[in-house]
Amino acid sequence: MVLLTIAFAVGVSCAREITLYTFEKDPQGWEIPDWATAKQDHVARSLSVSEFNASEGSYALELDTDFSALPGWQGAYVERVVDVTDWSPFSFVSADVFLPNGAPRGLRAKIILTVGEDWKWTEMNRSIPLTPGEWTIVRVDLTPESRAWRRFIDDGFRADVKKMGIRIESNGKVQYRGPIYIDNVKLSD
Repeated sequence: MVLLTIAFAVGVSCAREITLYTFEKDPQGWEIPDWATAKQDHVARSLSVSEFNASEGSYALELDTDFSALPGWQGAYVERVVDVTDWSPFSFVSADVFLPNGAPRGLRAKIILTVGEDWKWTEMNRSIPLTPGEWTIVRVDLTPESRAWRRFIDDGFRADVKKMGIRIESNGKVQYRGPIYIDNVKLSD
């Protein structure tokens, strides 16, 4: 479901926002890729839609994870081939991520994109800390001036987005077994 919202205000230029995924009653094509399930350091176990937590609407994507006390980095990754591939009119992409109350501090989130004819992988330079019991908006700059990505962002990059992924990460010191919720994935000015 893609929703287009255009906001008008007196004396203010028009702001544009497209809600890409709301997860109302289904995962909307998001999945845990097969390559991730084959790796020991990838700890996403299952993916479903839940009515227990939503930042907007009634449902959110529920990612069941098992971050154990194994030494080293661990990640839970979900992705989707995108419907809207030309992101050049937009300045930001964002997703709401919820870590339940009682979960430990130390888990972080980042957005990952696959772009261009060669399906190049790029991810945010820094991950965003998640606060237990709160929705965290993971928002990243898409403009050509952005230094938020590991690869240079330009209009060609933004005009041919193939996939979007969200990864929850641990440095190996966090133990958490349970759900993490994702909702309200959008593009905005």
